[in-house]
This record gives sequence, C-alpha cells and structure tokens, in this order.
Amino acid sequence: MSAETIAAALTRDITTGLLTPGTDLLQVDLAARFQVSRIPIRDALQRLAADGLVTVTPNRGARVVRLNADEIREVYDLRILLEGDLLARAIPKMTDQDVMKIETALERSNLDARTDRWAEGDWHFHTALYAPAARPRQMDLIHSLRRTCQIHIAAYRKLPDQTARWLEDHGALVDGCRARDTDYAKRVLQLHLRAACQALLNAMPQDTGA
Repeated sequence: MSAETIAAALTRDITTGLLTPGTDLLQVDLAARFQVSRIPIRDALQRLAADGLVTVTPNRGARVVRLNADEIREVYDLRILLEGDLLARAIPKMTDQDVMKIETALERSNLDARTDRWAEGDWHFHTALYAPAARPRQMDLIHSLRRTCQIHIAAYRKLPDQTARWLEDHGALVDGCRARDTDYAKRVLQLHLRAACQALLNAMPQDTGA
C-alpha cells in the first residue's frame, strides 16, 4: 500500500471525526493497521503534516492537529478576510451562467446538508461562489483553513446541528449574487462565518481553552 493511499485513508478518518483533534498517531500502530512497514507510514504522516492535518514532532511522533479557542478564532478571522475578499472580487465578474452554477451548487448543498457529505456539499457551494474571481492560490489558502475547521467541527459534531441556519445563509448569499450586491453578500458571509465560529467554540470542551 502506497503512502498516498494511507494518507487518503487517514485524511478521511480525521475530517470525519473518527480520529479526533489531539489523537496520537503511532507509527507502529498504523503500520499494523495498514500492514506495511514504517517507511510509507512516515511518508504518509509527512503528507498530512504538509496539509496541516497533523503535527509531527521529532522524537515524539505525530498527532492530529488540535487548536485551542484563540487559535480557532484566528482561523475564522483569516477566513472572513480571505473569503470576504474573494467574494467581493467574484461578484462583479459573475455572468448569468456563473449564477446558474451557484444555484445548482446550492441545490446540491441543500441535499447533502443532512448527510455525512455535508462538508463536501458546503465546500462545493462556496467554491462556486468564489470561482469567478479566478484566484487559485487564495482559494487554496481558504481550502486549507476550512479543512482545519472541519477537523474540529467533525470532532465536536456541532455545525450540522445548525443546518437550517446555514442553509438560510446560503440562500441569502445566492440572493446577493443574483442582485450583484457585493456589500450585502459580504455582510451575510461575515455573519455566517462568525456564527459558525461561535457555534464551534460553544461546543469545544473547556480544556481546549474555550
């Protein structure tokens, strides 16, 4: 089994909450699980570290990334800045075809919202929102930050409980795009992300610093 395959399996475990924040990832245990030597395990963990999913400490091994409350707030502050900027750049460039793609992505997100594919549907929707800006590096940064949030959301299983609220926000974002109202859409997005941040902080156990 290749390091890439192992990394993909561990990524699924981390982003779905099977491996929770702070979980130690021991090479000997992982080698037994995947029935390989430690070499592909070590390479897989390095891949996960590069993706920001685990932290690797020399002589101490690897563990799933675990953020405290202040770090969660910082991540969401960065998301508000980067996603708000990307949306503001995208709306003036949106064609009617772009809006149709966003509406289709909204329909998919609504269908996925109450399933275990909710995060995938949510990212598909936000990708459609930001795509007209044509800024792939900024999109990659946003994706990385969102995945960090997803690790903790999956572990504490909070945001899916707020599904109705998030879907209303998505609908309002689409309304802003149809009207090409950048200020309104940015305001909705900011409130959407701040509410998501607070919901996650409320769900985090006290020993994480919340």
